[in-house]
Amino acid sequence: MKKTLFSICAFLLALTASAQRMDTPAGTLIDNMYRTSDSWKQKSWTGTAPGRYEGLVSKIVVGDDGCLYVYNPLSGLDSKSWLKLDKVSDGQYKAVLPQDIHKDDNGDDDDDDSGSERILQLNRLQLKGNDKYEVVANGRNYMMFTWDGKTLTMQGVGSKSEILGMTYKNVWEDRYGDWAVTIQTLEDKLVTPPASARKEQYTLTSREVTSPRIVEAAVDGNDLYLKGIFKSAKLAGVWVKLTKDGDKYVMQTNQYLGTTKKTDFKSYSYDKAEYHTYAAAFNDAANVADHIGFSVDATSGVLTADNILGVVQGRSSAKNLLDSDLESYENLVLTPYQHKAAKPETPKLHYCSAAESYDYTTTTTTLAFYVKNVDVEGKYLDPAKMYYNVYVNDSKEPFKFLKAKYTDLEKDMTDIPFSYKDKRNYDIKVVDNQRIIHFYDASVKKLSVVMVYEEDGKKYSSDPMTTPVVTAGIEDAAVNKNATEKYYTVDGRQLQHLQRGLNIVKSSDGTTRKVLVE
Repeated sequence: MKKTLFSICAFLLALTASAQRMDTPAGTLIDNMYRTSDSWKQKSWTGTAPGRYEGLVSKIVVGDDGCLYVYNPLSGLDSKSWLKLDKVSDGQYKAVLPQDIHKDDNGDDDDDDSGSERILQLNRLQLKGNDKYEVVANGRNYMMFTWDGKTLTMQGVGSKSEILGMTYKNVWEDRYGDWAVTIQTLEDKLVTPPASARKEQYTLTSREVTSPRIVEAAVDGNDLYLKGIFKSAKLAGVWVKLTKDGDKYVMQTNQYLGTTKKTDFKSYSYDKAEYHTYAAAFNDAANVADHIGFSVDATSGVLTADNILGVVQGRSSAKNLLDSDLESYENLVLTPYQHKAAKPETPKLHYCSAAESYDYTTTTTTLAFYVKNVDVEGKYLDPAKMYYNVYVNDSKEPFKFLKAKYTDLEKDMTDIPFSYKDKRNYDIKVVDNQRIIHFYDASVKKLSVVMVYEEDGKKYSSDPMTTPVVTAGIEDAAVNKNATEKYYTVDGRQLQHLQRGLNIVKSSDGTTRKVLVE
C-alpha cells in the first residue's frame, strides 16, 4: 500500500489522541437529558447549513474518577461513544482534544493496512473561509465546559467561526460541527389524568384529517384530558391536558409527549437521532403561540380550536417551528361521540378511465374514488366494521377480485375492508381517503361502489356511486405496432403502464411521443 508523508504524520499525531470510549464509564449516570445546540445541520444526503438541534436526548456520566463523560457528544452523529471532560476546578471541565469519537468504513485501500476502516476524531476547528475549517494550534486544541450538577454548557465559542468538529487526518468532515451546546436534566413529565376521572370519547377532524377518528377523553373537574389526538403509533397513547377557562378550554403549549425519532412519522429519514417531543401551539407555520383556545358549542358540546396544534421535536420557540415531516392539525374539531349504527355516506368519484396497453392486448380501467368512515349526517362510523363492494356494468352481484388474477391479494375478495390495500398497494390502493382500483377487462363499461357498515348481523348500505368508464384520449401519432414501448412520467420516472395525465412514450424504434390519458 502506498503511504504519503502526510499520512504517516497524521497517523503519528493520532497516536496521541484518546481512544474511542464505547463502554459506559463507571460513575453516576444521568439519563434522558435535553440537548440544544447551534450546529452545522444536515439538510439532505450531501447538504449542510447552519441550524439548530433542539431537544436531542442525551446523557452524562459523573465519573468515579472525577471526570465528566458526555454520550454522543457531537450533534446529529450517533457515534455511541463518550467524550471525556477532565475536571479543572469546581464547576469547570476541559475536553482535551483530539479524542477518537467514531469509526466508519468510508476510507479506501490507501488509507491504512486495515482496508477502508477510518477512525475519526473530535477537534477544535477554526474557520478559514468558504465554510472550511482547520484544526487550531496544539496549545488551543481543547474545549471548556461549565457544570452545576444539572446543566452542562460549552464555553468559549459562540459562533461558527470556531467549532467542535469531527475530522479525519485533521481534515474536517463537513457534516458535523457544534459552536453552542447546552445539556440539561429534563424536568418535563408526561401528562396523566387521575384514576378517578370520568371517561368519555370524542371524534377528531381537522383540515388534514377529514375522516374522523376516535379520541379518548377523561374529565376531572375543569380539566379535560385527551388521548389519541396524534396518529403516530409512538404517540397514540399519550395524553394532553385542556383546562376550562370561562367559556373556553385552553391547552398550554409545550406539553411533553415523550421521545420520538423522525422515522416514527415518516418511513425514512437521514436523521436517526432521538428527540424529546412536545405538543405545541402555533398561530401559523412561522409564529408560535403560548396556548390553544377551544371554543365550546353550548348545545352540542363540540370543541373547535382557534389555532394550530403541532408536534415538535424539542420545545417550540421562534427558532424551533413546525416541521412538515411531523404532525400538525389546523381547524381541529372535537365532537362528543355516542355510538350509533347508520347508513354510510356515498363514496365520491375522482375519475374512471380506461387505457390500452402499447400492443393493444390489454385494457386497464382505473377507478379512483374517495371514502370516509361517516354516516349520511357526517357522524363517525367504526372503519373496522366497514367495507365496500364494486359492481361491474349492470351486474346485481358484487365483483369478486380473484387472487389468480390479482396476485398481490391474500385471497379471493368480494367485500373490501375500508382500509384494505394489497401487498404492493397497487391494484387495490389506499392514499389517505382515496381508493384506486384496477380492472383488466375491456368489457368493463360502467362501475358502481357501495359502502357497507355491518354490526350485530345487520347491514347498512350507502347509495351507490355509479360512473361510466371513460376511454382515454391519446394524441394521434403514426405508431409502429412491431416496436416495443416504455412509459415515463414527464419528470423521467418509468411507469408500468399509461397513467392518468401526460405520459412520455419511448419506442424501441427510437421515436418518442406524448400520450395524454384523461
